Amino acid sequence: MKPDQLNTIRTELLQKLKEYGVDWDSNLEKLIVTDLKSMQNQLAQHTNLGGLKYEYKFKDYLAKPEDVDILKINPYLEIVKNTKQRELWTYATTFWSIPVTTGYGRRMRFLVFDQNNDKLIGIFGLSDPIIGLGIRDNYITWTKEQKLQRLYNCMTAYILGAVPPYNLILGGKLIALCLMFPEVRQAFHNKYDHKVSLISGENKQAHLVYIDTLGAFGKSAIYNRLMNWKFVGYTKGQSHLHITANGSWELIKQVVSEDFFNTYKFGQGPNWKMRVLKKGLRELGFPEDMLSIGWQRGYYSCPLAENWQDYLLGESNIPQWKNFHKDELINYWYDRWIIPRLKRLDEQLKGD
Repeated sequence: MKPDQLNTIRTELLQKLKEYGVDWDSNLEKLIVTDLKSMQNQLAQHTNLGGLKYEYKFKDYLAKPEDVDILKINPYLEIVKNTKQRELWTYATTFWSIPVTTGYGRRMRFLVFDQNNDKLIGIFGLSDPIIGLGIRDNYITWTKEQKLQRLYNCMTAYILGAVPPYNLILGGKLIALCLMFPEVRQAFHNKYDHKVSLISGENKQAHLVYIDTLGAFGKSAIYNRLMNWKFVGYTKGQSHLHITANGSWELIKQVVSEDFFNTYKFGQGPNWKMRVLKKGLRELGFPEDMLSIGWQRGYYSCPLAENWQDYLLGESNIPQWKNFHKDELINYWYDRWIIPRLKRLDEQLKGD
């Protein structure tokens, strides 16, 4: 590509970044974000609002405050499979103030309803974990070979939370507990049993042993002091969302050769995208650390087996499942989080 064409794309890219609060400091040669939450909110405007076209169809699936009896909330799960469920999921994501990705590789999405009124409490989605995530790898203490063998048994909660009005009454914590319902790991087993891994080419045991997630802004109030969720530490602050939203990804793809771009293979997920981005940024004369904007995210683990570490290290082949029961998890939510705050939560729900 000619220098003038590269300069044009470079200028357009910087303009797109500026539109949601990301500025380029030419002296420091780095991106400056003065308000990270504002940036994320503006990014969300580009990624999440497409579901508003379904509002007329699904607005009655959301509860009104008077529909909710706090002491009778009883969640049940639906796996997203058909068109109606997919559209409801898409509508639900419009309530997120941070950009919602589609997840990578394997993906399972769940709708969480309240059995007391059949209204939507919230959603959560599981996808293939990032291949190269230092804080997770150091925590698990596995080698590259061990990770290659057992990353298959991990999933990442790439989206999780409650929709109005359940978000006013600690519904997010309830959704996080729903991940531990035995039916979630059973659904994983049913979907991936006897499936050949696209990365290793092996037929692996479909045991969902370990779930993790990243807090949107450092630590997350959802997982704070919540049973079985452990805060491990912070990521390094590298992200591609600020560089791939709002048409920026399409610009960068123009400067990457077709041969390099087509190195993508299903299952490589964000690692492939990072490689393409770094290549494109070099071609445009930008440093690779444009991907680092100080967006450090809290890393949380949620193991589903007592021997999760031994299993992920290949020292055990049989998971010893944690003894989670749906009713016990719901009762924990009530006893630990709801009953002590009932008056205040009821006031929040009614808007008093």
